[in-house]
Amino acid sequence: MFDRILFPLDFSEQSLRMFDCLLELHHLGTREVILCHVAPSGRSLTTEQKGMMDRMRDDLVKGGMKGSEVVEEGDPVEKVLEVADRENVDLIAMASSGKGKAREFIVGSTSFGVLRSSTRPVLINKFIVVRREGATSVAPSCRSIFRKALVPIDFSSCTEMYMDLLPEFTKRGLQESVLFHVVEGSKVNMDDDERFNVVLGDVQGRLDDIRKKLEGRGCAVTTHVHFGTVSYNILEASRELEATVIVLGAHRKSLLRELALGGNSEAVVRRSQVPLLILPCER
Repeated sequence: MFDRILFPLDFSEQSLRMFDCLLELHHLGTREVILCHVAPSGRSLTTEQKGMMDRMRDDLVKGGMKGSEVVEEGDPVEKVLEVADRENVDLIAMASSGKGKAREFIVGSTSFGVLRSSTRPVLINKFIVVRREGATSVAPSCRSIFRKALVPIDFSSCTEMYMDLLPEFTKRGLQESVLFHVVEGSKVNMDDDERFNVVLGDVQGRLDDIRKKLEGRGCAVTTHVHFGTVSYNILEASRELEATVIVLGAHRKSLLRELALGGNSEAVVRRSQVPLLILPCER
């Protein structure tokens, strides 16, 4: 599934915590993690950084995986994408600091830059730096990412991708998949009871069809339908249902547009408090 993972590493507290999370991915079939550090032009790894990378490689070997490293100079986004293509990785796994939207949008982080341009799956985990009484810590601690997946369904071609992906995840330890659809408030008037019930019944029926097919392939699946704003309800459902990951299928063209102009995918990625697996799919 994710045989080879590229892990961009900047030696921040967030990226070090993300590395701890990667050690659990061995059960997903990961055989190799490529540690990738992009340094500013003219700079090289410090002795401390070299030692940290050596320890990471040792930890990967102990976890049953191969560890290798790539050190580049230049623009982080360009180099990460370049290495991902060159090494033909199956997944790019990154940490995000969880900055506020205004700063993130203006400055632009490496994780969002990679997400905007990558044609490969991207796993982003959020770590927020907490400063209290002069001490700094990173929250939350790493937990099992692929335990309970919230899977927003919009009945596009991305839905077909889940039919192969979720059974494979289940074989490798995923305990539950929650198929989730939001009936947009702008499209259906709740005061029109007859129309609303027709739409709700149609949505629930389609979700049940998908659920039955997935259960037939060994998946534990539940379904949920909410009404209102798509991004808000996805985020609320991830908290209410205690999801450990949001699996978000995204069309490349629409994702690029949303990340540039603001849309459902953009809002979920920026504001989610749980890890996100973003999977490019075709229309």
